[in-house]
Amino acid sequence: MPILHLINLIIHVCFGLIALGLGLLALVVPKERGAHTRLGRWFLYTISVVVGTGLLGAVFFRASPFLVMLTLLAGYVSYAGWRAVKLRENRSSRQDVVWALIALTSGICFLWIAKSSDASWNPAVTYSTFGALSLVTTYDVVKHYWLHERLKGGWLYEHIYKMFSAFSALLSAFSGNALPQFKPYSQLGPSVLGLILMVWFMSRQSKRKMV
Repeated sequence: MPILHLINLIIHVCFGLIALGLGLLALVVPKERGAHTRLGRWFLYTISVVVGTGLLGAVFFRASPFLVMLTLLAGYVSYAGWRAVKLRENRSSRQDVVWALIALTSGICFLWIAKSSDASWNPAVTYSTFGALSLVTTYDVVKHYWLHERLKGGWLYEHIYKMFSAFSALLSAFSGNALPQFKPYSQLGPSVLGLILMVWFMSRQSKRKMV
């Protein structure tokens, strides 16, 4: 293994584990300004390194299509989840739309490369990850141009969905590599768990608003 690839991989794995720890702490602390905000900010910093090293590995070294797609998904939903809190009920910017289109186009390109190459990949997990990326990027573009006024009140639910998506993407990458003998379940399991927790947090938030 080339030394540069090894260094990039070590940084990627270390910051991925740190991001998982920070994400887990952000889930359990009270959801208010203070610890949750700081942990969320550190989570974004660390996941930026994870995404950066992941894309470097995809461009300059051999990388699995599934991990590349997870990297794109985690990177975009982390950014979009942070923007949801910053914007709240304000309309997103054209720059936000550009990032959404870049993420979607990159996913399409990597999917085409995977289908055209001889790399080993599981269509079920790769397509499902691409589907999640397509869903969230398309939603953000459609909301910006046509449905902002109708959907602007759901910004907190967007934040919950996108940050859980980022966390479950990291967890899927970790469990898929740590438990390769259980693929594809070790890759899909964290996504299912993340979806369950996401629905639970959203329902709890909905009950709070009704009180």
